[in-house]
Amino acid sequence: MTTATLIDMRREAADQKFQDFDFGSAQVEDMDGWEYEGNGDEMTRTVYFASIDEPSANTQRGHFTVRFLDGSAAIKEAYGALGGAIFEDKVETSPPRP
Repeated sequence: MTTATLIDMRREAADQKFQDFDFGSAQVEDMDGWEYEGNGDEMTRTVYFASIDEPSANTQRGHFTVRFLDGSAAIKEAYGALGGAIFEDKVETSPPRP
């Protein structure tokens, strides 16, 4: 597998994880593109959340991070962060073990 192919597969997996992610009562208004850490085993994007207390206020900036198993597009961990609060992944992405 080429590096470009692995990066494309990881970006696709990260996009799907972000789309399926449960941020609870926080509402995503917009987001930036992915930034890659190190050899690409971690991807992070800035996420802009609507203000829960005051909907007409400016958005609040948070982050969404996806970590992959070494050399794979399989997701090891995914979480969101906003103002010190962590949104943990509640969506199972791998098939159950037999």
